[in-house]
Amino acid sequence: MARLTEAPPADADRSAGAVRAQMTDERLLVPLDGSAESNAALPLARTLADVMGLPIRLLRVVPLEDLQTGHQARMNLYRIAEELASSGLSVESIVREGPPGEEILAEIQTTPIGLVVMRTHGRAGLSRAILGSVTERVLRDAHLPMVLLRPGGHRVTKLAKLLIPVDGTPGGAVALGAALGLARQSGASIKLIQITVPLAMQQPMVGGFGSMAYIDPAWDEQALASAKGYVAGLQANLQAQGLDATGQAMRALDVAEAIVEVATTDATDMVVMSTHALTGPARAVLGSVADAVVRSAPCPVLLVRRAQCPGPA
Repeated sequence: MARLTEAPPADADRSAGAVRAQMTDERLLVPLDGSAESNAALPLARTLADVMGLPIRLLRVVPLEDLQTGHQARMNLYRIAEELASSGLSVESIVREGPPGEEILAEIQTTPIGLVVMRTHGRAGLSRAILGSVTERVLRDAHLPMVLLRPGGHRVTKLAKLLIPVDGTPGGAVALGAALGLARQSGASIKLIQITVPLAMQQPMVGGFGSMAYIDPAWDEQALASAKGYVAGLQANLQAQGLDATGQAMRALDVAEAIVEVATTDATDMVVMSTHALTGPARAVLGSVADAVVRSAPCPVLLVRRAQCPGPA
């Protein structure tokens, strides 16, 4: 079993965020590896902790029996915690010894965690290249909402604009619940978007008919009209709750590219979307759309797990 070493908590109850943090046992977990790249998650963690009223729990995993690294990790985490606490947040820091993926999951199992904020590698290829093996394992096994930041994304110090892709299914709308909470607490606006893909671009074709299959152009128009109606209904419901909500339905050849383009054009602060988070190559880990959005979006992406579908009837 890994040994735990916890630095003294850095507490400062000078903000509304710190007051709200006292009302919940959950923490916002930020795994760090001691690099400047992983520290890029800290500004966003600070923003989310203040908005959600969650204490920040900094975690560093070091090799077993590496006393020098462990000592340095504790001191570095304590300095980071002190800096974060100076802005009025409640911050804890802890060092665990062992394999990073296992120890992050062990921390999640033993500590009430409401959200995990991690940085990705952001490269193309299999899941281990895109997310890193540690992030991929946590995403697969933690069953918690996770915010992933890719290298090169813009620094987020506020939540003013949220983009929520929906697809007309209950599973696709689960992210909307998380976005509602963030919007209410931060005052952020919500933009709903649904993308329809032309039937001619969807593969495989119906059955084995290939080019013989008939596609009526009117079907694409009907799909787009249905998407517009769905988004308009959600938008009206949100506006009735007093939220700043807009909606858009559009046709595009690639769903992920369209989401990223809208996020870029609108200067979105965070994309909130659902994911299957299964095992295997990247398209199975996140689903091809979520994978591509995480890899390409100019802003962080909050992933909310869909409930697993039962087996075939």
